[in-house]
Amino acid sequence: MTDFLSINYTIIEILGYRMSLVELLGTISGVLAVILETRSNIWTWPVGIISIVFSFFVFYQTSLYSDMFLQIYYMVTAVYGWIYWHGIKTGRQTPITLLTPRGRIIHAILIIIGTVGIGYFMSHIHQIFPNLFPTEAAFPYPDTFVAVLSILANWMMAQRKVETWILWIVVDVICTVMYSLKGIQFFSLEYLIFTLMAVYGLINWIKLYRTGLKNVKI
Repeated sequence: MTDFLSINYTIIEILGYRMSLVELLGTISGVLAVILETRSNIWTWPVGIISIVFSFFVFYQTSLYSDMFLQIYYMVTAVYGWIYWHGIKTGRQTPITLLTPRGRIIHAILIIIGTVGIGYFMSHIHQIFPNLFPTEAAFPYPDTFVAVLSILANWMMAQRKVETWILWIVVDVICTVMYSLKGIQFFSLEYLIFTLMAVYGLINWIKLYRTGLKNVKI
């Protein structure tokens, strides 16, 4: 692996913690992307793509394989979200809406099935592909739970659904703890910040949703 993409390539030391270049760039771009996201700003997507690339290398090197694969999905949805938010088909930005009750049930079922099924696979991935994944997956089921929630939350973000922020709050709390245990402290701090920002995002999007309802002419 190229040296500057290694988590051992230290760029700065903060209070005894050796910060790698890839972790620093992934963190800065990730925080900026979420700031833009909470403000419903379309630039969240291109900035997010930068964070996705660096995060991919961090998660591979820390054996958080579900999170690593998640970055591939993020890349696809980032491109989709960028186009969808731009309103390429309608010529106007997509309004913020809520999931239907049926939609919420479907999402809950997908979370359960996805976590159990993919989590089992991830817990054995080092045995199935030992050359690609020489070490056992760290926290396979919690990591998979985070990945599944993130997939659905990111899709709902692209569709501009208010509930996306509820899932992001859960994801961010779990990641804060999990990344700290894996020793990537700056990522842990990043997700602690993300938790607070997700709460703000939820409040802000609820306001935008209610404003949208008031502006609808019956």
